[in-house]
Amino acid sequence: MLVTEPVAGCLRPFLRRGVRFAERPVLAAFVALVGRQARRGPVTRAAEEAIAAALHQVPMTLEGAARRRSPVVREVSDQFHRLYYDDIRTWRRNRWQGHKTWKSPNDLWLYAEIIHRIKPGLIVETGTAFGGSATYLGFLLDIEGHGEVVSVDIDPRGTPEHPRVTYLTGSSVDPAIVAKVKGMVAPGEPVLVILDSDHREPHVYAELMAYADLVPVGSYVIVEDSNVNGHPVVPEHGPGPMEALLRFVAQRPDFVIDRSMHRMHLTLNPNGYLKRIEA
Repeated sequence: MLVTEPVAGCLRPFLRRGVRFAERPVLAAFVALVGRQARRGPVTRAAEEAIAAALHQVPMTLEGAARRRSPVVREVSDQFHRLYYDDIRTWRRNRWQGHKTWKSPNDLWLYAEIIHRIKPGLIVETGTAFGGSATYLGFLLDIEGHGEVVSVDIDPRGTPEHPRVTYLTGSSVDPAIVAKVKGMVAPGEPVLVILDSDHREPHVYAELMAYADLVPVGSYVIVEDSNVNGHPVVPEHGPGPMEALLRFVAQRPDFVIDRSMHRMHLTLNPNGYLKRIEA
């Protein structure tokens, strides 16, 4: 009880005063707890129970919606994101029709909603990897009864066959590849673009500049894996998709970040759903 009692004692008065006054002292108590415990070794089970009891007192929602301005709610969301991302038994084990599909099911659900709404004639995917997501997108187009997928990768690890999917081998920013992709766009047909290749900022920005103008009003450029470089995972990554997309939207007022796509509380593409709002 060496840690539990002091923590419980300092939290209890604040919790009685109400959540509005409690949250920051709760966080301060957590910081102090972790600091003390780090000097002794890993956080003990008793200390974890004290933290869990305190968190239980902080409501996650208000009037049926997440408390977006709550520092506790934000940190709970970020910690779950880190847990999900770093656990090797989660997204890295996802398969579609037997093919590796390294995506969050939350994002794949959103893709299904977008595709049903805009009914693209062409989906452009950069970063084929194992081909699982390309075939998943082809399946969604099967349901709609319309559309094609072109998937580009400099060195694909899998190209499973699907009648709606075409694979191109090469860099997604090679002018010859970009020209081939543009040549596949049927006049008047909506285009959806999904960027998931090289995650370094210069490359992602170059992809945005190469493909964004294919997207009509109401459709999207989706920048994947914008969670790296500490947003909130892989802090050592260096500037990547998030930095590229923020640079892009600062220059392109015809695109906005569609924050309604954050409703699942977990997306591997935070701020990455860029919707075109004007021509």
